[in-house]
Amino acid sequence: MMAKQFDYEVKTTIRLNMHNPDHVLINNVIQNLDPKIFKSKIQFILDACKFYIDNYGSETFIAKKKDNERAEYIRSADIEDIKAEVIEAAINEARKEVIRLLGGVISGMNVGQPVIMQAANSEAQEPTEDVMDDADVAGLAMRWMSKGD
Repeated sequence: MMAKQFDYEVKTTIRLNMHNPDHVLINNVIQNLDPKIFKSKIQFILDACKFYIDNYGSETFIAKKKDNERAEYIRSADIEDIKAEVIEAAINEARKEVIRLLGGVISGMNVGQPVIMQAANSEAQEPTEDVMDDADVAGLAMRWMSKGD
């Protein structure tokens, strides 16, 4: 009479080649297990696999996901990389905006900023001694931008 296989059982077979010395050794151990230590061959194999996984980690043996599959977890190193990329992008955008605004001020163009628009619409005043020239403004702007590095 054949034993009934339950829905929760999975069968896996191993094939040993008796021309391979390692396979011969494994077969010899499995066939001659001490029943005082292991009551079944399957329990010995399960314990051996569990020992291997516990000592090397299951990640070592499980197939890696393909690059196009979404990762389940984000590592802290990934977060640091993302953070650095976002900071770099923000700094680059800020530099571009400052250059655009300063370029507009230096060239006398109306760049749409309220402060610049007020200054352009106000009455022309005589420059005083404390007003900086365009080269000074550009130099200060470049120093300010380089402080971000």
